[in-house]
Amino acid sequence: MYKFPSVRTGPMTESYTYYSPTPKTLLMTKEPCVLGIDEAGRGPVLGPMCFGVAYCAISKYETLIDLEFKDSKKLNEKTRESLLQRIITNQDDIGWGVHCLSPQDISTMTIRDNINLNKQSHSSTIQLIREIINTNVNVEKIYVDTVGSPEKYQNLLKAQFPQQTIIVEKAADDKFPIVSAASICAKITRDHILRDWSFIENDLTDPDLYDYGSGYPNEKTKQWLKRNVYPHLLGFYPSIVRWHWKPARQILYDKGLISSDQIDNCTWPGIEDSTDQSTSKKIKSSNTDIGTKNKTGRKKTTRGKEKKVIEKDPSNHSIKKYLTRKCKETS
Repeated sequence: MYKFPSVRTGPMTESYTYYSPTPKTLLMTKEPCVLGIDEAGRGPVLGPMCFGVAYCAISKYETLIDLEFKDSKKLNEKTRESLLQRIITNQDDIGWGVHCLSPQDISTMTIRDNINLNKQSHSSTIQLIREIINTNVNVEKIYVDTVGSPEKYQNLLKAQFPQQTIIVEKAADDKFPIVSAASICAKITRDHILRDWSFIENDLTDPDLYDYGSGYPNEKTKQWLKRNVYPHLLGFYPSIVRWHWKPARQILYDKGLISSDQIDNCTWPGIEDSTDQSTSKKIKSSNTDIGTKNKTGRKKTTRGKEKKVIEKDPSNHSIKKYLTRKCKETS
């Protein structure tokens, strides 16, 4: 089976970004370009959230990215992969990339750093746009599928990129083929990462470990979560799980591992000292650019020794002890 270059081999232990080679013709001609961005995997409780970007010369836009490109959710897997292959085949004229947030980073940024999913999306989009512009591609028009209010999101992006024409709309992936192309890049990457997930944990006992489906919180995925609760692991789940999500926490409550107030108000002590902060630093830096701040205003640090331990063993016994104690106190 063909392996797309945006899908890394081995366990996904951190967030990462992939870019295709910058098209030489765009660098030589400096032609004005159109760029689109969309995301995939916002709703699942399992796996990463991926943001796709695609861009090409405006003069060749309708030829290279035609009406066959549609919202990736409306295309079957074979068609999506065929269209991404077409993009890769035209790499002298089309550029693309993805930024993939690992499930562990999504959870720790949300809980430890008070960076909600919208802000994570906004910052990832800004990163992709900025890094494409920094390659000296002449980006003139930018189309983005909205997260939250289109007007507020558009104003936010205009403040960051005042030289570009920016259009943010609902269902942009169904209106603008360049956004559809970005959507396809993001969805294929996420689907392949999830399908070929490499578990870093070596003591998982589920005989149907890979029978988790799409990762959305449907009945199949909920049954998988129930089978894969491990009190010694960070958040009580393998690293494929966004352990701060309510469907996952409800199961922990049902098993007596957390208290009822922690279903809606997720707190995980010890995260500040035990989790790699490289991704959240990038997000925080981007949020600072757009005028947002951490609610506490306090600078948080990572202890080197504990960081090394967490990379080798994702367990966090302080979490287990604390939550077990809280559960007893409230029972």
